[in-house]
Amino acid sequence: MAIKRTESTRLRSIANFSAIAIVIFLSAAFVFETLMAEIKVNYSVAGLVMIITLLIITAIIRNSINHFKMAFNVPFVLLLFYTALMMLCGWYNSHYMLISIFLIAISCIYSNFNRTLTFIIVQNIIIAFLFIRGTPIGGEVPMLTVLINWVICIFSGIIMLLLTRAATVILNKALEHQNSFMDLLASTENFVAMIDERNEVVYASKTLSELGNTTEPTLVQGRPLIDLFPGRSLKIHAGKLLKEKDDYAEDWEFSLNGQKRFFKAASHSLPGGGGTLISLYDMTHLAERDEIAVMKDSMRIGLFFMDKNFIIQDHYSRYLEEMLSDTKLFGKVFTDVISDSVNLSELEAIKDYFKMILERTYDQDMLEEINPLNELHYVNRATGEKKVFQFAFATVERGRGEVFILVTVYDITTRVELQQRLAEEEARRQEEMQAVFELIQVEPDVFSDFMSDMEHEFESIDKILKNESLSAHDALVKVYQSVHAIKSNAVILGLNVFGNKVHNLESKIKKLREMQGEVPFGEMLNLTMEIEKISQEKEGFRSIIDKLQSYAGGAKKVETTGSDRQKVMIDSLTKTTTRVAADLEKKIKFIAEEIDTEAIERGPRREMKEILMQLIRNSAVHGVETPKERKAKGKKETGIIKLSIKLSEDRKNIIMKLTDDGKGLDYKKIAERALSRKLIKKEDAENKDILMKAIFSPGFSTAETEGIHGGRGIGLNLVRDRLKEIRGTVKLRSEDNKGTLFFMSIPLKDRRKRQS
Repeated sequence: MAIKRTESTRLRSIANFSAIAIVIFLSAAFVFETLMAEIKVNYSVAGLVMIITLLIITAIIRNSINHFKMAFNVPFVLLLFYTALMMLCGWYNSHYMLISIFLIAISCIYSNFNRTLTFIIVQNIIIAFLFIRGTPIGGEVPMLTVLINWVICIFSGIIMLLLTRAATVILNKALEHQNSFMDLLASTENFVAMIDERNEVVYASKTLSELGNTTEPTLVQGRPLIDLFPGRSLKIHAGKLLKEKDDYAEDWEFSLNGQKRFFKAASHSLPGGGGTLISLYDMTHLAERDEIAVMKDSMRIGLFFMDKNFIIQDHYSRYLEEMLSDTKLFGKVFTDVISDSVNLSELEAIKDYFKMILERTYDQDMLEEINPLNELHYVNRATGEKKVFQFAFATVERGRGEVFILVTVYDITTRVELQQRLAEEEARRQEEMQAVFELIQVEPDVFSDFMSDMEHEFESIDKILKNESLSAHDALVKVYQSVHAIKSNAVILGLNVFGNKVHNLESKIKKLREMQGEVPFGEMLNLTMEIEKISQEKEGFRSIIDKLQSYAGGAKKVETTGSDRQKVMIDSLTKTTTRVAADLEKKIKFIAEEIDTEAIERGPRREMKEILMQLIRNSAVHGVETPKERKAKGKKETGIIKLSIKLSEDRKNIIMKLTDDGKGLDYKKIAERALSRKLIKKEDAENKDILMKAIFSPGFSTAETEGIHGGRGIGLNLVRDRLKEIRGTVKLRSEDNKGTLFFMSIPLKDRRKRQS
């Protein structure tokens, strides 16, 4: 049977190709012969006839569902085309009978005896009419020749008709089977359809047609199968079926007209390329019959009914008690069970949602989309155990038309945790990629300097935390300073990922430092672990740098000179100015003048850089105004920060001067903030020397808000303590709207020649 069907398809393709080819052939012959014979022809009309014929033949071939009808339709259109072309344009040749024989052959290839017989009769009637009318269908030849050709045509048709009859016997048997199949489709209660390779319906059962709101099965022929399924959920199921139609078997669960439905769906490809058979068995009645039995077995989902008052009914799945960590659920109000997992407004919204479900007037797809319990973070009120549940709801009518809500509960705790881990892993990968990108932007010498300073600060933090002689608050101040120094360096170099982590650590230290009384040991232990975690990040930096260097063929070590250290320091300070100015939308130019290489070489490089970096940030944040403010004061839009570093005349001290042309110190605001923090007495509110000392206190700041560049009051405190460590001094002079000068002196005596 499969072989016969394959042969039929192949013969039909040959006939279709021949039909289109004969249109093209006759059109070409017409043009050639009329041009050669110099016959006056209206080629516009002739061309229109050719195009219309080609479109009709193509439409018949593409859209015919019952292909046996083409045994008459296709050759008849071709005959009309040839005859119309001949009569409309006065084109008469001796090939009319020969072409007629070709058309009979095309009809025979479609293998339908009755249709071919009908075509031969109609064809000879047309020939007789033309012959009697005197139309020269044989060209310029005697009438006897025309009659002989006609007889040959009739005789050829009879022979081909007999051959067609033999083929039609087999086809009629197939048609009998087809009719039996159609009777089966009309009487079956199942949802059955046969579809072609384009997923269009060839045959469909009455039940499936009615599902698509069509009472007559023949009316759905040629329609895409997916169009017969109403509702979004059904179309999704159907779409998946069509994707896997060669061998598909699944259970469908969906809502139709407010009712829960269950189908067992299957599809199989028919042998010989005969399409695909779709079978849907309605299991709804079985599901309803067995619903209580199903809930009582060992399903790993929670199932229960609740009434219009949200009371859990007596039949529910055993696994529900394990899920909710609660027993004897019968009679309990479901909204009370979940009340500890939601707030009051959410609980009211859930109750309103249940009422919408019970009304059964809302679209099921819409209800699924607005489901407030699609992901419930459940907390058991007795044990405190936490899980994540997903709830689905459907209405079911039980005895005497009373409507209940069938609730299905899925434990998605593992899935949610996995999604969270995956999200965290993805964030970590993105963070690593960003860190690599940021590191690439940093010059090797500057980065090496940053790593050296960072390691020193972490070593200092470790010593501070191990120093039992320090109180927790004093230790926190020193740790705060070191963390602030690390953050400042990272942010300036554009290492934002690392800088933000250190900034968050800084915030935690600030909260602990501001606590009243003793800092709990547990909090200090957590802080130590956080610091250790951040400290491990630097090893990640080394790993990334090593990889980058290996890709580049290895890094060459070059001995660092004084001029190199000077360049690194000035580059770092320049980056500090540029970065802060860009983030605060200010215009600031950093000028390094009178820089003595020997002073940097012999001095405490690390402390000098930290001090200058904090002072530059302070000038950029608090001193230099925005371009708009400077313009209003008659200043240039670009502020200036100047630095000089040199040895004193006796070459025993390093002299550093840092000036800016900003707005200067706001002594009134400093006094107000110092009084509020009880750093000064009321009578000292106008003493500038005392106020200048106050601004170096830990946590002191006049900023209204905190940011990554300032506002936490640790920068100047760090400057003071670092100068104290190296026995340096600082003097401060400020003039309103003219700027601020920091004058620092650092002794060289009793210090090692150079600090790395």
